[in-house]
Amino acid sequence: MNSEFTFYLPTKVYFGEYASTKVGEETRKLSQKALIVTDGNLIHKIRNKEKIEDSLNKAGVKTILWEKVSSNPPLSIAEEGAELARKEKCDLIIGLGGGSVIDVAKGISVICTNPPPLSLYLGRDKIGKPPLPLIAIPTTAGTGSEVNPYAVFTNPKRNPPQKEIMADSLLFPRVALVDPQLTLSLPASVTADTGIDALCHAIESYTSNKSQPFSEMLALEAIQILAHYLPQVMRDLENIEIRSYCLYASLLAGIAIAQTGTTLIHGMGYKLTARLGITHGRANGILLPWVSEFNLQTNPLKYALLAKSLGEEVKGQGQEEAARRSVNGIRRILAEVGLPEKLNREEIRKHTIEEFAREIMQNKRRLSNNPRLATLEDVVGIYEKALGNHKES
Repeated sequence: MNSEFTFYLPTKVYFGEYASTKVGEETRKLSQKALIVTDGNLIHKIRNKEKIEDSLNKAGVKTILWEKVSSNPPLSIAEEGAELARKEKCDLIIGLGGGSVIDVAKGISVICTNPPPLSLYLGRDKIGKPPLPLIAIPTTAGTGSEVNPYAVFTNPKRNPPQKEIMADSLLFPRVALVDPQLTLSLPASVTADTGIDALCHAIESYTSNKSQPFSEMLALEAIQILAHYLPQVMRDLENIEIRSYCLYASLLAGIAIAQTGTTLIHGMGYKLTARLGITHGRANGILLPWVSEFNLQTNPLKYALLAKSLGEEVKGQGQEEAARRSVNGIRRILAEVGLPEKLNREEIRKHTIEEFAREIMQNKRRLSNNPRLATLEDVVGIYEKALGNHKES
């Protein structure tokens, strides 16, 4: 255990059914005119759309709706949104949507108060002036962006295009309105992908070299909830109680990675998303059992506790066998939610694997956060196992 640690969460969180209807009163405290950032395909499907609109209208808040966000957003889309926000003299940003939407809302808030281009602020702690205040209203149970200081963008100026991270404590939203009702409109595929992303967040935070007592407590609680309820929600998508548990677990996992960051799983997964078009949660899920198998020798006791939280029977098992059962638990959950355990061989070739691995080796921060130091050969080997090129160990 780290005997010294810092825990920072400046976001005010409302959780519960119809928490999103507090948007009016919270916006009125901070703003005269707000830009609502969302996805045009999403805004007309969410269950609480009218209640959210009523809340803002009753509070007397002027709003501009901007619905141009899509998956894997480029930096330019946030710059476009910021141009509109400045033109309309908006003094607050509302992000209503999944992780991509909230990330774009963060980018807009940054570029409204700092000089362009947004690429200047990629990396860690590059933001100068405080961004516009942001209210985050997540509609998926997965990314945790509403309670973390990260935003992920596709940088098309890199050749080939890369997913890059902006990380700064100034990116924490001012308020998060976490409403399970908003997740009822999610189809099964998005529910599975985002739920597994939340599970990855929790496991990566728990096993991270930066883990600490508070983050581990949150991560293990999230893992236990997701192991139990994520398979259930796939069988009963309209069950608001189960949806609530999954969203709560996603919130906990988001708070956990805000303290610790992620590990090799996310670093490797970004390549599959940016270059092969595999959804973010699915890419991470495919890699999760293989990276976990690679890491578990570093701390068998920790992985034994992980196995127990995943619902595996570890009583009477030796520590190393109990640790191995954590990988069994991960594979079971992936199967129960319908995510593939292997990549499509036709989607990725040997030379692509080696290219991905070389790029990953340049990310020293993420490599240092992984519990086991990985070499180029290790990363190539994990990708190959995810392809099914090697027999399971």
